[in-house]
Amino acid sequence: MNSDTNAFKDIRISCVELSKSAFLPIESFDPNSLTLLACLKKVERKLSTHKDDSLSPKFADYVFVPIASLLRQPALGESQTEYVLLIISHLLRICWSSNGKFPEQLGQELFPLITFLISSDKENQSLNSRSDEFTYAGCVALYQFFSSIRSQQYNNTFFSNSRPKSLPALGHSVTILLKILEQSSHNNELQLKVLASLEILFQDIISDGEMLSFILPGNVSVFSKILTKPGRKIHYKVCVRTLEVLVKLLVLVYDDFSLRVQVNRLTDIRALGEAELDPERDQPFSFNEPIVLPLKDSKTHRDTSWLRATSGQINNALKAFIPKLLIRNNKRIDEALTTFVSILLTRCEKSLRNCEKVLVSTLVSLQRDPMSKLPSHLEKLNEVLNENLHKLSDIIRFENAERLSALAFATDVIERNNKKGMVVNGIVKCLFYSVNECIEPPNLINHKEKLIEQSGPITAMVNFEELENKNAAIVLPRLSKNMSLSLREFTCHMGSLLLEKNVLNDVVIELISEQVDSPRTKKAVALWLSSNFLKAVGTLPKEEDDFLKFESIVDDSSRMVEEACLTVLEFCNELSQDISMDIEGKGIKKGDEFAVCTILSSVKTICSVMKDDFQSELIDYIYIVIDALASPSETIRYVGQSCALTIADTLYHGSVPNMILNNVDYLVESISSRLNSGMTERVSHILIVICKLAGYETIENFKDVIETIFKLLDYYHGYSDLCLQFFQLFEIIIVEMKKNYINDDEMILAISNQHISQSTFSPWGMTNFQQVLNILDREAQIKDDIMDHNDMESAKNGNEPSNFQEYFDSKLREPDSDDEEEEVEGGNPNDDVDQWTSPIPRDSYKILLQILGYGERLLTHPSKRLRVQILFVMRLIFPLLSTQHNLLIREVAGTWDSIVQCIVCADYSIVQPACICLEQMIKYSGDFVSKRFIELWQKLCQNSFILKELRIDPTVTNHEERSIGKRVKFPPITENALISLVHMVLQGVKITEYLISEATLEQIIYCCIQVVPVEKISVISLTIGDIVWKIRNVT
Repeated sequence: MNSDTNAFKDIRISCVELSKSAFLPIESFDPNSLTLLACLKKVERKLSTHKDDSLSPKFADYVFVPIASLLRQPALGESQTEYVLLIISHLLRICWSSNGKFPEQLGQELFPLITFLISSDKENQSLNSRSDEFTYAGCVALYQFFSSIRSQQYNNTFFSNSRPKSLPALGHSVTILLKILEQSSHNNELQLKVLASLEILFQDIISDGEMLSFILPGNVSVFSKILTKPGRKIHYKVCVRTLEVLVKLLVLVYDDFSLRVQVNRLTDIRALGEAELDPERDQPFSFNEPIVLPLKDSKTHRDTSWLRATSGQINNALKAFIPKLLIRNNKRIDEALTTFVSILLTRCEKSLRNCEKVLVSTLVSLQRDPMSKLPSHLEKLNEVLNENLHKLSDIIRFENAERLSALAFATDVIERNNKKGMVVNGIVKCLFYSVNECIEPPNLINHKEKLIEQSGPITAMVNFEELENKNAAIVLPRLSKNMSLSLREFTCHMGSLLLEKNVLNDVVIELISEQVDSPRTKKAVALWLSSNFLKAVGTLPKEEDDFLKFESIVDDSSRMVEEACLTVLEFCNELSQDISMDIEGKGIKKGDEFAVCTILSSVKTICSVMKDDFQSELIDYIYIVIDALASPSETIRYVGQSCALTIADTLYHGSVPNMILNNVDYLVESISSRLNSGMTERVSHILIVICKLAGYETIENFKDVIETIFKLLDYYHGYSDLCLQFFQLFEIIIVEMKKNYINDDEMILAISNQHISQSTFSPWGMTNFQQVLNILDREAQIKDDIMDHNDMESAKNGNEPSNFQEYFDSKLREPDSDDEEEEVEGGNPNDDVDQWTSPIPRDSYKILLQILGYGERLLTHPSKRLRVQILFVMRLIFPLLSTQHNLLIREVAGTWDSIVQCIVCADYSIVQPACICLEQMIKYSGDFVSKRFIELWQKLCQNSFILKELRIDPTVTNHEERSIGKRVKFPPITENALISLVHMVLQGVKITEYLISEATLEQIIYCCIQVVPVEKISVISLTIGDIVWKIRNVT
C-alpha cells in the first residue's frame, strides 16, 4: 500500500497536467498537440521506473482516467497514440499482470481498444506508414495484454466460441502481429517480440486446435515467407524463434491424438468391394492415407477434407523454407530445425503423413536424429536414399560433400535397423559407376592429357635424407582434393558396414573380378574403392566396452578378408605391369597417375591389414614402391613415400634402408629383367633412389646391373637422354662411394700427399715423413707409372740417381715428368697389385675408371646437357682416383686433351665445368702435369674464346697500355666461366711458377687480375705477390 501511495504522489502532478489536455472540449482539442505529447511522455517515463506487478489495480484506475478521456476524443496523433499504447502496456505490466488483478470484463473492453489504436483498418494498411517506434509500442501492448491474460484463471476461455464478440479482435490482433513480423525484417528485437506474443496467444491462451485451425493458413504463409528470406535479411535468432512458434502451432492443430487421426490402411483386397466408393471424390486412393474420425453428435471444422487440403499446404511450405534454412548452414538454425522436424514426426506422424518424405529428408540432410525417429520411417528413408543415389554422379561432379555425408548417415541408419536385406550392396555398384562416370566422362575418354613431367635429376625432387610420411591423399581426376577426401571417407564408411555384415570379402572379390577385362580407368576405380573398403579392417570399435577386445577383433577381421587382400594385390601387380609397358617412352598421363597412386595406396592398405603376413608378399611389390619414388610425378612420389614408410613401419621397425637391403636381390632381379626387356627409361632414376635411401652398400649388389648399363652406353651412346640419366646415376654412385669410404677431402689429400709434393722444387716442398722415406728408400718405393718397361730396366741397371744431389739435378734437367705421354699410356695398372693403398676397394675403383672412360668418350657428344653432366661427374672422380696415385696419373694423361678441348670451345656453359674439372686434375696430380699446363696456357692464348672476352692481349708487355681491375661487365654465364678459368690457371701456376719465364707468368697474372680481386691473387705465393706488385707499380 505504501508503494501505491508513493507512486501516486510521484505521478499525480503528471496526471493532472495530462488531464488538462485530455478533458478539453472536442472543438479545442488538438490531436497532435506537443503539450499533450510532453505530458504523455512524462507519465510514460514515470511508469517505466516501476517493477513488474509492483502496484495495485487502483493505481492503474487512477492513471487510466485521463487516458480514457483521451480515447473519447475523435482523433489522436501518431506519436500521441504511440505513448498511449506504451502507458497501457506499463499499466498491464505493473498493475494487471498477476492472477486476479485483471478483471475479465476489463480485458474484453481493453483488447479491441488496443487493436484499434494500433491499426484502425482491418487490412492494416495504416501500418505501412507507421514508424518502428509506433509498431514496437503496439507490439509491446499486445504482448503485455496476452501476458496478463495468461496469468488469469479465465485464460482458456477468454477467446472461445461462446464469446463471439472477442473473436474479430482476436483475428485482427493476429493479422497485426503477422504484418509487423513480415515488414520489420530490419528490426530483430521487434520481430522477436511479435513471435513471443504469438507464442503466448497460441500455446497459453487459445490452445485449441479447432480455433487455431481458422488462423493457421495465414500464420503458416507469413512464417514461410520469413524463413525463406536470405540470411542477410533475417537474423538467425528470428529463424529459430519462428520455427519454435510454428511447430507449437502445428502440433496444436495437427496433433494425432487430439485430432483422432488414423491411417486407413488396406490390409485385405476384399475391403475394396466392401467399401462404399464415391466416384466423384476418387475415394479408392484414400487407402493408406490419414482420415479424421469424427466425434459423435459433434460437428468440427477439422475433418478429413480439411486435413487433406491443409496438409498439402503445409507440405508445400516445408518444401519452400527447409532447403533455404539448410543452405544457411547455421548451427543454431540446424538445431532448431532438427527439433522442429523431430516433434512433427512424433506428434503429427499420421496427420502430416504427406509431409513424411520432406521431414525424413531433412533429418538426413542435417545428419541428426536425436529422438531416433528415422528407424520408424525406414520405408520413406529408403525412398530418400534411392533418390539421392540416382543423383550420385551429380553429387560427386558438383562436389556436394554434405549430401555425400548425408548419404552415409542414411545408409548407416537403414543398415542398423533393417533386418530384411542390405542396401549397401546396391550402393557399391552405384558408387562404382558414378565415380567412373565423373572422373572420365564419355566425351573425354579419348582425350587424356599428358602429365607435365618435372625436369632435373630425381635427387632434386625428394629429400631422401629426411623422408617423411606425407600421408598424401589421392586426388581423383577432375575432382578437388576436398571432394576426393569426402568420397574416400564415404567409401571407408561403406566398407565398415560391409565388414559388420560379414560380406566385405565377397564384395571386394566380386568388384575386382568383374573388371578384369575392363578399361584401365574402370580398373583403377574398382581398385580405389576396394582399397578404401578394406581400410575398415582394423578400425577401433565404437563401444568403449569393446576396447579390450580390439586385438582379437582386428585379427579376426584380417583373416576374414585375407582372400580379398590377395586378390587386390594380384590385381595391383597386373595393372602395374600394364601401365609400365604402356608408358615406356611415352610419358605418364593424368589417368595413369591416378591408377599408379591407387596401386600404391592399395599396397599400403593391404600391408596395414595383413601386417606380418605381408612379408611373404612384399617381394612382388617392392619394385613397384621403389619405382614410385623415382617417378616424375610429384603426386606418385609422395604416395609412394607414404607406402614405403608404412611397409617399413610394419615390417622393418621403421627403417626404409633395411627394407631395401633385405629385398635387394628381388630389386636386382626386377631391374635386370627390365633392362633385358629394353625398358631402360627409368632404371637409372630407380637406382638413384635405391642408392640415396640405402647407401653405397646396395650398389655393390648391383654390379651386374651396372655392367649392363655400361654395355647400353656402348650400344646407345647416340641417345642423349638415356646417357644423361646414366651419368646422373653415376654422380650419385660416386657421392655415395665417397661417403662410404672417404671421411672428408682432407683424408684424400693426406693419401695423395704421400706420393706427391706440390712444390716445383721437390723434395723441398715435402710436408710429411712418408715423403722423406719415399726419397731415401727408392727401392721400396712404388714403381713410377710414367716410365715404360725399358725405362724401368735401365733404372734397375744403375741409371737411378745414386744420391740426393744427383736426384735434385735430374729434377732440374727434367722440368716435367710427363715429357713423353705415351709412357704413361703404356704403363701397366696391375704392376702395383700388391701395393693397393686406396681405401676404395679394387672393384669399386674399377667402376670409377669405367665411368671416367665412358665419360671421356662421350665428351664429343653433341648434347650440351650431357657434356656438362659428364664434366661434373669427372670432377667428382679425380679426387677419389688420387687415393691410388699411380692409376690417377695414367687417367689424367688419358683425359687431359679431351677436357682441354672443352675449355677452348665457344660454349661457356661447357667451359665452366671443364675448368673446374681440370683444376681438380691439377690439384691432385701435382707436378706431373707441369709441362701440360705450360702448353695449355699457350693454347689458351691462341685459341681460347673465353680468354678473348677480357679484350686484352695477354702477350702485351708495354706497361703503359695495361690496367688493373675489370674493364668489362660480363654476363653471368661469361663471368662464371672466367672465374672458373682463373681458378684453374692459378692452380696450375702453383706448380709451375718456377718453370716458366717471368714474362709468361706476368701475362698469366695480368689476365687473372682482370677477373679476380688482386688481393686474392697476391697471397698465393711470394713470387706471384712480386709479379702483382710489379704490374701495379712498374710503368
